[in-house]
Amino acid sequence: MKRKIIKTALLTVLIINISACAKSNDNEGNIAIVDGTAISNDSYLKELDFYQKYYSKKYGEGYLDKKIDRNKTNKDILEKELVDSMIKDQVMVNDLKNNNIKVDDNVASTIRSDLEDELGGKDSLKSNVKAIGLDDNKFNQILYNDSIRKQHYNYFIGHSGIKDSEVLEYYKANKKYHKQYKYNVLVFDDKNEAEKVHKNLKSPEDFKTYLNKTIQNYDVISSDFVYNDDPILKAGDTFEKGKPSNIFKYNDKYMILIVNSYNENENELLINVKDIYLKEKYIEYLNKLVKKSKIRLFV
Repeated sequence: MKRKIIKTALLTVLIINISACAKSNDNEGNIAIVDGTAISNDSYLKELDFYQKYYSKKYGEGYLDKKIDRNKTNKDILEKELVDSMIKDQVMVNDLKNNNIKVDDNVASTIRSDLEDELGGKDSLKSNVKAIGLDDNKFNQILYNDSIRKQHYNYFIGHSGIKDSEVLEYYKANKKYHKQYKYNVLVFDDKNEAEKVHKNLKSPEDFKTYLNKTIQNYDVISSDFVYNDDPILKAGDTFEKGKPSNIFKYNDKYMILIVNSYNENENELLINVKDIYLKEKYIEYLNKLVKKSKIRLFV
């Protein structure tokens, strides 16, 4: 009996050790495992490097170190959001496979072509990619990841069964989607310069004069049509067409805003709101998939 107990104890120890070794092996070199598929630390670091360079170039070298929430920096938030994003990417891939949807490599090529068109050609795209320190392999991987997201969204759209009547109900229940605004903003580094210009803004025509000046000591922002919760529009606190706002501070700049047009065309607004509604439903679908997935996180 004693020998049997010792043998059983030894087996238990071996099983625990084997499990620990397996866990250690899974952990080694990976940030997570999603339904049996590993996400490598190497791929995470490559994407992180890309986004760090991108945000530093777009917002300045000090952007990532800026504290914004409970002593967390933009870098801290980027790192966490990237892990979450990569887990969701793997969940998307798994969902496509489970539904026998083959990933189409041509989608990545289409995304590249669209970027070339937006930036004015292949050479311009190459220059922009080079400027943020990416080689072709890294950039192709980013395009591939984007293509996965696009294909998974398209799969959802094709199988969601969402009806136009649902969209109409959603539109009627959300009044903020019944009107859109387009605006221009004069952006100053110095408050005194903003005050000098603001004194001269008595009408939409005055504002237009400053938009068209060839020599400027300010930047100009021209928006697309947005809703009333747009952050700059809200900060300017003026929704009346043709009325210059007071000077307001936003992102450490001094701004003057004017609304130049409205969109109250119900057909166009319904088309826009359908896209919003579908994206909201897609996020719900994706979150349910993540919740159902077996995820082991190592970071």
